[in-house]
Order: sequence, then structure tokens, then C-alpha cells
Amino acid sequence: MTSKLQKDFTVAIIGGGVVGLVCAIGLARAGVQVDLFEAASKYGEIGAGIGIGHNALRVFEAMGILEDINKATQGPRLPFFTFLLGADPHTIIYQFPDDMVEKDQGLGVHRASLIKALASLLPSSVRSHFRMRCVGVTAAPNGRAEVRFADGSVHAADIVIGADGIKSVVRGQVLGDKGERLVDTGHRCYRSLFPVQRLLDAGVDTTTLAPRGWMGPSKHLVSYRIGDGSMFNLAAFATDHDKVNVPAGPQTSWADWVSPVPRAELLDAMSDFGSDARAILECTDESVTKWKIHGLYPPLETHVGSAPSEDGGEGKLNVVLIGDAAHAMVPYLASGASAGIEDAYVLASLLGHPQTGRANLSDILRVYNTVHVPRAAYIANASKRAGEVYHGRGPSGPSDEGRRKDLDSQWTSIWDYDVKAEVAKAIEVLVGAGVF
Repeated sequence: MTSKLQKDFTVAIIGGGVVGLVCAIGLARAGVQVDLFEAASKYGEIGAGIGIGHNALRVFEAMGILEDINKATQGPRLPFFTFLLGADPHTIIYQFPDDMVEKDQGLGVHRASLIKALASLLPSSVRSHFRMRCVGVTAAPNGRAEVRFADGSVHAADIVIGADGIKSVVRGQVLGDKGERLVDTGHRCYRSLFPVQRLLDAGVDTTTLAPRGWMGPSKHLVSYRIGDGSMFNLAAFATDHDKVNVPAGPQTSWADWVSPVPRAELLDAMSDFGSDARAILECTDESVTKWKIHGLYPPLETHVGSAPSEDGGEGKLNVVLIGDAAHAMVPYLASGASAGIEDAYVLASLLGHPQTGRANLSDILRVYNTVHVPRAAYIANASKRAGEVYHGRGPSGPSDEGRRKDLDSQWTSIWDYDVKAEVAKAIEVLVGAGVF
């Protein structure tokens, strides 16, 4: 795909994951010169199964890439989850109403497949740089920012976009103490991705292969097929509610967030779940992956800042965070990736606007921050509330009816959000302020 460069400013995106790629596509199509820096040796080296909500699919549709994504990922629309109790007899608590099922289906894909699909859609003007690990961002002359890399190289750009994930270097450099919201949420996730055939060979009831959310006290399990239906994605969550939101500590301790553990530990964590749930759990690999779930709580009030200068002075706004770098959240609405895709679309739409140029970039970022950050914070807080509901700690209590009431109220504000209307609102603000 080609694009004609026409903007008088340049953008450096740090991080070539889903969100960074979506942003690069949108910016390059609008005529912005984009340099995309990725620490890995290529796009999409690692990943697990993820859900992409209808709100994010509407972004892909608005960008004209939804059909390409569907074809490349072999991803059928994700059927809606049935929520039930994990304990026997697996009482069904909630099923989505028919009108929602008809319009709000998401996409269940392997993260690496989605990244590969997005990378194939990058316009030829995007310059991709691999094995480039960002170690810092500093101010440069003329209001620009310089990105410094582990190999000693430096790259200057008018705007730096930090899409470098939950462990974002850009966030720490630009927001400093204000960005130190990273906490160990107290939630643990056991993940496994394995062939559906293993379940069939074990005689597992095929009705349980449909998307399920199995709920219990301080724990829950989600399970569903992904991609072309041949692989099964499982994530089991357990929470120590006496140890929540503990500061993450120094970066040197971050390596142990993810570790392999024996399947026995997973089975022990879900020991009070019933027969159908355990039949699925027992089909996981002998070693599963355990994640210590971290997040930015309370959510950040700002996603923009100035590259720090040697004298400590405040310069023009020239750095912005998107995706997990800005609002890493617990995964209980499966909306973290979708929230980041919204970030990328709104930001690219504003930076790519015909009246955006080097002279008004700070104004653009300021309005983006004012208009969009509350939406990202809402999703992060709603995701936290969803986990409380699944674990019997929701606003309406642990009863079947209480859980049902809380589940029924948590979806539409996420999936039905009109992100194009948000862009229009931001443009209206810019016009009113005389920027456009």
C-alpha cells in the first residue's frame, strides 16, 4: 500500500504491537512520515488469543481495513459468552439478549496473526526499524524530541508516540512521578492455548466448547475457540483480595511477572469448580503460563507530555502515550486492546487532519488529552468493576440475581461507543479555539 507524504512534521512510534501498527497505518494514509520502532526482530513474534470488541471492529471498518483483517486472521466473529457458575451444576447466570447478539459480535484472534495482518497493511512510506529498544526520550532543538536506543542510536521527530506497552519506557521518561501508577493488582491469570482436538479426544461435552465465562468466589475462567476454530484459548483468574494494587516496585523486579507453572497449580486454584469446567482444565498443557496482572490504577489523568530537557524546563507537548503504555488495565472486559485501537484511531484522525501541521501540534495533543483520556479511564475502571462482578463482589452482591443485574449493565457503554463522534467533538473544540 502506498501513500503520498504531505505533512510538514514527522512521527516516531515506539512499539510495533497492535496499537502502534493501527496508529501507523492511520497516520501514513494521511500523509504523515512515520518511523516505527520495534524491539523484536520482526512484527508479531509472540502473543496469545485476544478478543477484539465491536467498538474496535468499527474502527477497522472506518479505516477500510476490516475485510482485510477478517481474511488474514481467519477470524470468525466471536460468539457471545454464556456466563455460568463454575461449581456444579453450572447454573447459567447470564446470556446476552438477541438484539445485542445481532449487532455487537467481536473477533477472537491470535495476537500474532492480527499483528501480521496489520503489518501487511502498512503503507510503503512507513519506515520500520527492528531490534530497536528505546531507553529514553529527551528534548531536541526546535521543539522536537529525540528517542534514544540501546544500540546508541538517536532518532529525532516532531511527535513521539509511546505504544511500548505496560512497561513503557516512554511513560517513565515523560510523566516521571506522575506516571508511577503501575501496581500489582493482586489478580493472577493462568493461560493455555491448545488444539480443540484434545478436548474432543478426551470426550469433553461439545456444548462447553462455546464461549463460556465460569464464575466463582474470587475466581473465574473464560474459554473459547479462536482463529479458524481449531485452537482453544483458556484463561483462569484468581485474586487475593487482601493484596491488591501493590506498587510494582523497581523495574529490575519486573521479569517475574510471567512464569511457567505446572498444570497442578492451575487445577488447585480452580479446585472448587465443577465437572464440566474441570474437564476443560484437565486438557491444558502440563505446563501453563502464570501471569501476575499489573495495571495503571488509578488511571492516569494525562496521556501527553513534553520530552524532558537537561535543564528540567517544560517544553511544548510533543509526546503522547497510547494503548497499555497509557492505560494498562485488568482484562475483564477483554477491552484493553480495543481501548488502544480507539486511542490510535482518534490520535491519527486528529494528527492527520488537513489543518494539522507542525505549528499546532501541541494544541492537537492538548485537545486529544482533554477529549479522549476520560474514555480510556472509563474502560479501565469498568474492567476492574467487571472482575468484581465475576468474583461475587459486584455492586449488587454475589447472588445469582445480583450477578445477573450487574452483568446486564456493563457492556453497551463499551461496545456501542461512537468513536467517530468523539473525533468530531475534538475537531469542534479545535475549531472553537481557533486552532482550525
